[in-house]
Amino acid sequence: MGYWISQFIQVLIGYIFLMYLWPSVVFRKKLSGKSLTYRFAFCSIVSVLLINAVVLGLGLIHILKGWIIFCIFYGIFALSVLKKKELCSSFLVQVRTFFSGTLGWKSLLFRLADTVRNIIVNILKWLDKKTKGRKIEYSILMVLIIFGIMYFSYGAFQCHSYGWGDMYVHHAWIYGLQEGKIFLEGVYPEAMHCFIYVMNVLFGIPVYSSLLFLGEIHTSAFLIAIYCLLREVMKSQYTVYLVLTAFLTVDVICVDEIYGISRLQYTIPQEFGLYTEFLCAMYLIRFMRKKQDSKEKKDDLFLFTMALAASLAIHFYVTIMAFFLCGSFAVFGIRKIFQKKNFGKLIAAVIAAVVISTIPMVLAFATGIPLQGSLNWGMNIINGTDTKEGRTQVAQSINDESSMDEAARKLLESSSETGQNQSQTSSDGENVQQSTDSVQVQPKVSLKDRVQKILDEVKLVYKYGYAKLYGGTRASWLMKFTLIALALGILNVAVYFIRFRKVPFEMYLGITFASVLFMVLYAAPFLGLPEIIAGARLCLTEQVLLLSMMAIPVDQLFFLFEKTRVRGLAPYLSVLGVAFIYTGTNYFGVFHGYLYYELTRYNSVVELTNSIIDEYPQYTYTIISTTEETYQAIESGRHEEILDFYYKSKQNQYYIPTEYLFFYIEKKPIYYAQYHFFSGPRWLAQAKYPKYYKTLNAVLSQGNDIKNGKISEKLVGEPLAIMGKASDAYSNIKNRQILESEIYDWCMNFKSCFPNEIKTYYEDDNFICFAIRQNSDRLYDLSN
Repeated sequence: MGYWISQFIQVLIGYIFLMYLWPSVVFRKKLSGKSLTYRFAFCSIVSVLLINAVVLGLGLIHILKGWIIFCIFYGIFALSVLKKKELCSSFLVQVRTFFSGTLGWKSLLFRLADTVRNIIVNILKWLDKKTKGRKIEYSILMVLIIFGIMYFSYGAFQCHSYGWGDMYVHHAWIYGLQEGKIFLEGVYPEAMHCFIYVMNVLFGIPVYSSLLFLGEIHTSAFLIAIYCLLREVMKSQYTVYLVLTAFLTVDVICVDEIYGISRLQYTIPQEFGLYTEFLCAMYLIRFMRKKQDSKEKKDDLFLFTMALAASLAIHFYVTIMAFFLCGSFAVFGIRKIFQKKNFGKLIAAVIAAVVISTIPMVLAFATGIPLQGSLNWGMNIINGTDTKEGRTQVAQSINDESSMDEAARKLLESSSETGQNQSQTSSDGENVQQSTDSVQVQPKVSLKDRVQKILDEVKLVYKYGYAKLYGGTRASWLMKFTLIALALGILNVAVYFIRFRKVPFEMYLGITFASVLFMVLYAAPFLGLPEIIAGARLCLTEQVLLLSMMAIPVDQLFFLFEKTRVRGLAPYLSVLGVAFIYTGTNYFGVFHGYLYYELTRYNSVVELTNSIIDEYPQYTYTIISTTEETYQAIESGRHEEILDFYYKSKQNQYYIPTEYLFFYIEKKPIYYAQYHFFSGPRWLAQAKYPKYYKTLNAVLSQGNDIKNGKISEKLVGEPLAIMGKASDAYSNIKNRQILESEIYDWCMNFKSCFPNEIKTYYEDDNFICFAIRQNSDRLYDLSN
């Protein structure tokens, strides 16, 4: 545990330096006198864009080397620091006295440490000044951020493997950057990969550790971005703490919601970039509110442009969500949007953002690098051919069944009416004949029919959106809160118009509309609309919007309270509100649950690999195991898939040209990629989410109860099922048992022939590792 804590701290330090400290120092003149909100937005956006531009730019001209990155970032940082005359003169005096021999190296280090201490003291004084009068608020925010990081990083300390399959792919792409190759598997937004690569170069942090912990640490930026947006759109500055507390404590009751929130544990591009959508919306709103040609308005437009560019550089889905989020607010300020001065500037900003973020990708594509396959996956979601995350085909089947039922109902009604018509007779006893020569005329759609169609669509959104995600009871409450928020929005518009005789840029309506719009996007395939974004990917943003919408009545009360003489108590009320939500969710049984990883190996395997990496010289060993060790050891060792070993060992000759061979064998083969939920202290979360996954017919486990099989001599010689990729072979438990049994049998046979050449390197109840040391001049023939 001490090792993983140290890795977490290293990643945290590297993250703070690159995301905030480096741009704060380099652009301190630009940031001078700016608010903390502006500094956060500027640093978190510009740092990502600059890193992306530098890394991909060097890659395009084929000079992407670690030492060049090292010199660029540390060199610019050092020059920026030494621009300050006092620091520069002090540093030069100390260096001169050191080289003249009058100052020892220990004294030099102590003086430099003293200088650093003074800098830290000055920073703390500056922060104290910036937070004057708002220390309670910032203390609440800090507690919430720490709680969020603890909650989302808890899994990484329990299971030391990657929790999501996509992380292995992203590790491979980062390794490509280490090799000087950009867009290793095709053109794709690589801002996150570039960020981790630069962290590795500047601090030596293993990529494996960065991917394990960076996403959870970066959750802080996600929470702060929500804080910044809600501070802008809410009337009270204290409501935001209640929303953030609810987001971090209230449970969810749907697989898609659990999946969406669990993704914050993983270091993957979409979740890495989610903070930018909130910053896009915030600075668009600020731009629309400011007076023409003011300096603040220009700054807001600049940050809107940079936030949009960063979203594109990180993940296309984030940009799409940012578009809908911004549009939800912009529609209530449409007049300002289309003002001549505003509209032209906004169009120019969007074009600039697209150019800034896509130039490296466009140039790479122009040089012959193909597009990455994930782009095709995104299109398959939209056109409905993807069935893994896309729901279009499911929706179509449901709609087809509904249409058939409706057609059958109409047919029965038609048959009934025909029978009645045939039985009717005229007053003189003659049958009434229906004319068959009447011309079919397309009837006009009445207003009543149109209203009914809209109501039907609303019912579908409720059924396949609100009710599906939150259940009937919660969905009913959400609809009531939506109506209340809508009424408050309209009331505020009316009051403002009566008072000032002009239409306001109303934010309550914007929040409410955004929550509804994102729910419509989620339910889109059931409405016959294209699924622009895979539904589960929307759940995280939708959760934030719904909680914000539900907080509107509280915000109105806070706003009215702040108009009274006792408004000084508002900060303390927000503290009580945060405490009430935390205790209330526990008391009423709606406190959130522990999340899950897609478990692929035992912790002991991860620990063993780390010890081998530390103990043995680089590239002198090969680990024979399933795929996962490839990525953990890729920077220092070799790897051979057990599936490849299984086939190659049956050939006439087979050699592995490294001095050491480590055979990883699961005595109890793990059910590959099982949904493994965590368990832990009651104050952090509850063990309550597995029950929602039982309907998926998936392999579930929790805590120390890991689902596994067992190797056996009886399985040796049995044929493998026909599989494609190694990961497919390993995900079949029977295949996995056969492969692990075969490798164990191979080691036993080798031991019978060379009893002194193979040793048990590690063993526990679930796992065993055999080690062979080879003579480099006379390698062992590993064939049977």
